[in-house]
Amino acid sequence: MALKKLADKDELGNPVAHFFKSGNVLRGKEFDSLIKLKELIPTSSPQGCNVEYDIWYDFSEGNKIHGYCYTDTLTQFIYLRVASCKYAKKAMKEAASGPITEEGERLFKEIADNSVDKYRLRKKGIKHDFVIFLPGTNILNTVVDFDKVDRAVKQGAMLKCHPLTSPPAFEHLKHRWGNAVIDKKVSGHELLENAAIVGYCNNSEMGMVALAKGKTTYHFGYNNVWMTYTAIYKALEVDDVLREPRFKAILSSKYAGLIPATIESPQERIDSFFKQYSEVPHVLPKNTNN
Repeated sequence: MALKKLADKDELGNPVAHFFKSGNVLRGKEFDSLIKLKELIPTSSPQGCNVEYDIWYDFSEGNKIHGYCYTDTLTQFIYLRVASCKYAKKAMKEAASGPITEEGERLFKEIADNSVDKYRLRKKGIKHDFVIFLPGTNILNTVVDFDKVDRAVKQGAMLKCHPLTSPPAFEHLKHRWGNAVIDKKVSGHELLENAAIVGYCNNSEMGMVALAKGKTTYHFGYNNVWMTYTAIYKALEVDDVLREPRFKAILSSKYAGLIPATIESPQERIDSFFKQYSEVPHVLPKNTNN
């Protein structure tokens, strides 16, 4: 039997697509402003490669580009990235070494002041000094360095489960770490706001938000596992520490692929992002309709 698509258009703002990704966990209204910004994102690159929503993949052909991806992030941004570890890392490293503009400074402050939960979660006034944000069930065992988490929990760290953590996975975490595991429906951003130390993995924006808010950050993932934000975090790190000036430089760059909804000309950033790859060989998708 042929497989059916879960949604006709897997894109930002499609309620059917979001339902199949997150079930009954609803997204926050603060992200509605990104729907208009999404309309500027093309469905294919100038060379004809697909530009796809909320996925990550990489091909082993290091000198060729097979496609592009985008996702919504940091409340008011769309993150465009090339589906190539090599080129994504190169572009972000160059952006992090670039100049810091007034716009970059402003965007950094907006992240610190305005970031909210992607999903509608409960604020309960809970405060913990050290919180580690875990990824969802589908990548939990692939991404997280559990030995490092064990050591942190012994030092008092609390664990915030991803809102989409499955019941069996949640029970497994509770069995292993007991009361150190926080209810997955509790607001992650409230926990982050009240924490002094924040643990993150490369699938999550929480490390970037924590950096903007002046928190101490620690990475609890494997360095050799490439995830959505790996290129950004690798560019931010100097001697294993996330650096504020490098984040401001990335936010200042027209080529990094971070497209804010709060700037006058987001189209300029989108065009600049694709232009930097104009000389790179592209592999077009095969036509499966024939």
